[in-house]
Amino acid sequence: MNSTSSLSAISHLLHYKPRAIKKLIVFVPKERASTRIKELLELAEGLGIALDYQPTPKSKNAESLEPLMAQLEPFRYTEWKPFLSSLEEKKSSCLLALDHLQDPQNFGALCRTAEGLGWEGVIIPKDRSVTVTSGVYNASVGAVETLPISQVTNLSEALRKLKEAGFWIVGTAIGDKSQTLDQLPSLEKVVLVLGTELEGISSLVSKTCDFLVQIPLTGKVQSLNVSATGAILMNALKNR
Repeated sequence: MNSTSSLSAISHLLHYKPRAIKKLIVFVPKERASTRIKELLELAEGLGIALDYQPTPKSKNAESLEPLMAQLEPFRYTEWKPFLSSLEEKKSSCLLALDHLQDPQNFGALCRTAEGLGWEGVIIPKDRSVTVTSGVYNASVGAVETLPISQVTNLSEALRKLKEAGFWIVGTAIGDKSQTLDQLPSLEKVVLVLGTELEGISSLVSKTCDFLVQIPLTGKVQSLNVSATGAILMNALKNR
């Protein structure tokens, strides 16, 4: 069962997706709770969410423990075919596709950025890919619950279906075939494809892309992690 002890994630869920919370486990007496904790508890009570008061766990690092933990209902992925149908009807849309990404922290950070920028959703492969875990809830501050995330059997085939629905596929890659964003035409419906932390997008997925882009770097560090790359490109594509 997924859970989150991130106060930011719990607050986000209470405000926007309270049914995702099964119950709140409280590790601090109500009279000793901070103003923020009291506000979250009052909001949870008003929503009818169960509060389970527990003694503070005995630990050398007890002071660093979060005062709340939310036990969550099983995460519900968005069904692919209805999601695709809804995207076909849109005149403009931005979608993120992750090609066998493995790291939950990067996945959560990307979901947080995508949700915050108003992107339509995320698609990931069912196999050999990160899934929505407790770590992802924490890293996304709960954004995974207010962002459609769809699992697909074959990412390349899903991208082809999106092309048929009017999307342009933009992949990330370093090399002579890659362009900078300012070299791209204006794209009303776009899918940004990001790959694994070490290998990037696969050759099969790369062949599906209409454009390959890279971020010019002028410092001595010549690479960015995937969540930083995604944040820069999502913001730039959204504002084109």
